Amino acid sequence: MRAIAILLAVIITPAVLRPGASEIASDHLGAAVETVRFMKADSEIGRFRYEWHLVPNDGLLLVTTGQVRAKPFVDSSLVKRHGLAPVWEVSQFDGKVKRWTYKGDVFNFQELDDLLRSLPLREGYERILPLFSEGDDSLEMDTVRVVSRDPTGRWTLRFADPAIVATYEIDEQTRRIVRHEHVSRRSGATLRFVPE
Repeated sequence: MRAIAILLAVIITPAVLRPGASEIASDHLGAAVETVRFMKADSEIGRFRYEWHLVPNDGLLLVTTGQVRAKPFVDSSLVKRHGLAPVWEVSQFDGKVKRWTYKGDVFNFQELDDLLRSLPLREGYERILPLFSEGDDSLEMDTVRVVSRDPTGRWTLRFADPAIVATYEIDEQTRRIVRHEHVSRRSGATLRFVPE
């Protein structure tokens, strides 16, 4: 009986998606700018500006600026545009500068939204994402599942990690995130991320 349970667990456990995987469709990513408001109920609690820049050798540089707890921050992350393998990241927050160099075996959290909107959009697609958590320098094995497509061509994805459960809606044609909210596992608080 134990052998059957182990076999079933192996069969139903989603595969791990690695940086550089051919199923990551990231051709839609290019030079762009977007501002996103972070809302708790009807109150804006923060605002982030994302800038994507194409750089030589298949590079995509994402620069994120904003404020966390009224403190400004800047995060720059270079990834390979095709396959989204991270190369390096620099974060400046609260007077401290942190740097990471990646070997390509994990994704970084800074690129999570770009990764999610580059996944195969087909119902039932599910993967484990190896994500490096810059906050505590740990490896997380988080999950993502493509739930459904609505009649307007918006796909719903569910992402879960130890701290949150997030729902994303991605436009099929543009691959833009048109809705994103997450619920804290600890407090139950919901945050919405609203593109301007």
